[in-house]
Amino acid sequence: MSERKVVGRNVVIAVGIIAIILLVSLVGAIANYTSIINNKDSTIQTKESQIQTLTNQKNQLQTWLDGNETLLNQTQIWLDGNKTLLTQTQTWLNGNLTLINTLNTQITNLQDQISGLNSQISSLNAQITDLQNQIDTLKAPKLIKVHLMSDDVRHVYPWDPDHHLHVYGYICNVGTNTAYNSKIHVVAYQSGGVVAIDTYITLGTISGESWTSVDSDIYYSGSELTGWTLTLEWTTS
Repeated sequence: MSERKVVGRNVVIAVGIIAIILLVSLVGAIANYTSIINNKDSTIQTKESQIQTLTNQKNQLQTWLDGNETLLNQTQIWLDGNKTLLTQTQTWLNGNLTLINTLNTQITNLQDQISGLNSQISSLNAQITDLQNQIDTLKAPKLIKVHLMSDDVRHVYPWDPDHHLHVYGYICNVGTNTAYNSKIHVVAYQSGGVVAIDTYITLGTISGESWTSVDSDIYYSGSELTGWTLTLEWTTS
C-alpha cells in the first residue's frame, strides 16, 4: 500500500513537472506570437496610412478630372464644329493657289513696268527741264548791236576841245522779255594805255523783240584814241 502511494506521488510530481514545462513553453509561444501580431498590426497601420494617402490623391485627381471634363467636352465640340470650316478653308486655299501664283506673276510684271515707266518719266522730266531752260534763255532779254558804228572825230586844231567819239546805230532786244537799265559801257584808250573815256550811254528800258536807235557824242581831250570798246549791259528786272 505504501508503494502505491509512492508511485502515485511520483506520477503526480512528473505530471506537475511536465505541466510546468508545458506552461513555460506555452507562455513563451504566446509571447512570441504576441510580438509577431504586434509587428503585423504596426505594418497593417502603416499600409492603411499609405492607402489613405493614395486614396486622398486619387480623390483629388478625380475631382480635377471631373472639373475639367466639361472644358474638354466643350473643346472637343468646338473642334468638331470647326472641322468643316477648316476643311472648307483648306479647299479654298488649294483651289485659289493657282490664282494667287498668277496674281503674283502679274504683280511682278506690273512692278517691272512701273520701274520702266519711272525711268521714262525721269528722262522726260530731264528733257522738260532742259527745254524749259532753253525757253527761259530764249525769252530772256538779250541786247545785240545792229549796225552800231563808232568814229573818233577830231578837228584840225589839236587844241580844239571838241574831239569826240561818235557812237551811232541800233540796239535790238532779240529776247521776249523786257531789258531794263539798258546802257552801253564805253571805254576808250589813248597812247600808252591812258583811259580817255569811261562812261555810259543810257538806253533805258527796251521791250522784248524791239529796238532803239543810238546817236551819241562822247567828248574827250588830248591825243587821238588808239582803241575803244562798246559793251552792252542790262538787267532782267
